[in-house]
Amino acid sequence: MIKIKGVNGNLLIIFDAAPFADVYRELDEKIKSNQQLFKGSRVVFSGSGLASYSVEELASLQQLCLNYGMVLNNTELPIRKSAGTKKAPAPQSAPSSGDLFIHKNLRSGQKVHADGSVVIWGDVHESAEITAARDIIVLGKMGGIAHAGCFGDTSSIVFALNLVPSQIRIADRISRSPEDQKSRPYPEVAYVDEDGICIKMYNPRENLGRTRR
Repeated sequence: MIKIKGVNGNLLIIFDAAPFADVYRELDEKIKSNQQLFKGSRVVFSGSGLASYSVEELASLQQLCLNYGMVLNNTELPIRKSAGTKKAPAPQSAPSSGDLFIHKNLRSGQKVHADGSVVIWGDVHESAEITAARDIIVLGKMGGIAHAGCFGDTSSIVFALNLVPSQIRIADRISRSPEDQKSRPYPEVAYVDEDGICIKMYNPRENLGRTRR
């Protein structure tokens, strides 16, 4: 199900089509059997099997690599799309669904808006700003301003592998980061609860923080 080979200084992990649980277990076993080889290595995901995984499943595979001290080096990964969905266009323009997929870092001062959700395969630098009618998902470091549910949807969430924003907004709620905020070595999700915006370690069993539904 998984093949691993060295290419141009990277470890290329090739995923064949297979159930996600089986692939996750096999990858974990392969890394665990030779941790010294994988630790510190730059990793690139490839293979036809990736197209069948959801954003959350791909994030879980990436987080598994991060847990073993590996460095993610993907510039683009496939996103599972429903039948008939057109290929995502270049950043700054959203497909007909309103969702926006960005396959690069968002630099300081850049702004992105979507009438659906925003998924970023990279880092969001300080002073960059994202606004979305639905969710904001950052498969990297979220260091700027994130405003999810900008049209009032309080069920929207902000998710990042490294969640250290200068400000988070969900609908009309606002949460500012403390000045001494430090990075945590695990993904986190921000969502609205009875007291305002709650930020906690991501647990896939809790459906991105939507346990209140």
